[in-house]
Amino acid sequence: MKIKKLLAALLAGTLALSALAGCGDSGSGGSGGSGNSGDGKSNAKLTIWVYGWEKASADKIKEDTAAYKEETGVEVTTVPIASDSYNTKIQATLAGGNAPDLAFCDAGVQSTQLAAKGKLLGLKEYGVEEYQDKFYDSVWDTMVYKDDVYGLRITSNNLALFYNKEMFKNAGLEEPNADWTWDDLRNAAKKLTNPDKNIYGLDLPVYDKNGGYTWNWMPFLWTNGGEFLNEDRTKAIFNSAEGVEALEFWKAMVQEDKSVPLQAAPTGVNRFTSGITAMVIDGPWNLNPFLADENFKDKFGVAPIPKKDASQEASTTVVGGEGVVIFSTTKYPQEAYDYLTHLCCSDFTKTFWENWITVPPQPEYKDFYADDEKYGDFLQVFSDQMEASKTRPFTPSWPQIENAMGINLQSYMFDKEDDAQAALDKAAAEVDKILAAEE
Repeated sequence: MKIKKLLAALLAGTLALSALAGCGDSGSGGSGGSGNSGDGKSNAKLTIWVYGWEKASADKIKEDTAAYKEETGVEVTTVPIASDSYNTKIQATLAGGNAPDLAFCDAGVQSTQLAAKGKLLGLKEYGVEEYQDKFYDSVWDTMVYKDDVYGLRITSNNLALFYNKEMFKNAGLEEPNADWTWDDLRNAAKKLTNPDKNIYGLDLPVYDKNGGYTWNWMPFLWTNGGEFLNEDRTKAIFNSAEGVEALEFWKAMVQEDKSVPLQAAPTGVNRFTSGITAMVIDGPWNLNPFLADENFKDKFGVAPIPKKDASQEASTTVVGGEGVVIFSTTKYPQEAYDYLTHLCCSDFTKTFWENWITVPPQPEYKDFYADDEKYGDFLQVFSDQMEASKTRPFTPSWPQIENAMGINLQSYMFDKEDDAQAALDKAAAEVDKILAAEE
């Protein structure tokens, strides 16, 4: 560490040119020793994989590498990779022993799995904790595994309530707002449902066996005061009284009110934009396609996840988004760390956000899009929810845990099982087996 700090000091004057914002001054520098060119700059060469489906942002990263090299000497090569093959690409490359230096990843899901396998560089020794107070707690926690930190967040998102303004108006209903409760949601969903026309008030992923079930149900569990796993993440505790009540609430809308469709939409059909469902709980990634639809762009609004009751200040939503990690095989760990902080904690980060429409993971920038005529009103809802957001209690087996929940709760939701406690107990037992196998 003494060598790293000495070499970092040599570069302090050079890197001061890129006045860091949002995360504060990185306090590091730019050389890990092995990449020192002898002129105060580094001759390190780094490769970073980025999600190719956000091309505008990937292009901005690529454009920025020339200026970064001029400042630090570090040459960065960006490799855009299609999102549908991203995880497969990472796993195949790791198996072949040819990982990049850095990569975007699904924060919490991929980062935890890779950290558990020893594939990622722990960042505590590089001073990463100086940035912790700059991020929302929920966001920071997604990049923590056991006793170390394995990356920084560059984007975030969460779930909110999308609604069809036209359908609300036609039904004589006021639009959802921050004061809405579970009762408001249920009553509106019932009034908006028209079984004769195959129209539903609310779409919930009760038909999803691949994680969507858990992802959407967690805000209701948390808002009701429940937790998913214990603090050590070794045992399921969602089968509490709070969990039972949250699950029964969903069941009432699905089976008693029949205001929720039981089947997934046919391929190529979006039930929300086509007017088949009046409300859906979803994320900001839908804004671009919704706003690009000339027939729908003026018909929808976004509101917070409803509270359990009026006594609550706010509901709790669930956080998702992307992080950037460093692989443990990098030849230039210090340079990789410095570039990581440049991506996630410098003025460049704001340029990135301007192209990747997201929810800033740093509370300092909660109003970043407030003046944006196209996205501002919508994104502000998601951004305002971040203070009350939580992260999923990730473990290396999280995908299996999510799937176990979906599979075990479907029989209850589809009215084949009448006892919510029994259904949750069964799911908890399955999750406990998965967690025990991790040890």
